[in-house]
Amino acid sequence: MDARLLAYFAVSTLLIVTPGPDTALVVRNALRAGPRAASLTALGVAAGSAVWAFASVLGLAVILEASVVAFTLTKLAGAAYLCYLGLRSLLARSAAGVTPARTSHRAAFAQGAFNNLLNPKAAVIFVAVMPQFIESGDPPARFALMLAGYEAIMLAWLNLYAIVVGRVGRTAAAARVRRVFDRAVGVVLITLGLRLVFEER
Repeated sequence: MDARLLAYFAVSTLLIVTPGPDTALVVRNALRAGPRAASLTALGVAAGSAVWAFASVLGLAVILEASVVAFTLTKLAGAAYLCYLGLRSLLARSAAGVTPARTSHRAAFAQGAFNNLLNPKAAVIFVAVMPQFIESGDPPARFALMLAGYEAIMLAWLNLYAIVVGRVGRTAAAARVRRVFDRAVGVVLITLGLRLVFEER
């Protein structure tokens, strides 16, 4: 593993650990439905990132980044989705006791994937950041290693949130904790959605 690859993983780690819509959604689902649902949400986020990575190879992400219309439409769709999830958190009734709400595995995965795919800023990582660490003549295996490393770091970080926050949801004061954090995460998701609307390219 050379210095260029190590530098890429270091930059990727900094980008991944910076809180954003994906982290907020994992926290929301960890509190509402437990660590398993949150882990599946994280897996959905990773799947969305993989799609963006391959889209960048095919040039689709570059088109999105270059096209004002495509970028704006994707941005507005992502903002609407974040606000929708945020409103659901704000309006949800927390169940009594320590039992988390039921969320299907498919729904948890889909939420993570859609959340990532509807965030045009996620494409920027593979359009603007990753190419900085790729040189002419690099074999395809190197790109595969870079993507695998990025996915591994992302899954490890988001699953850490899933486990830690999920345990909070099983404490004796879980119902009260979920109510407070549900509202807080709802506000965060809506804020992120509104920020996405007004964010410049």
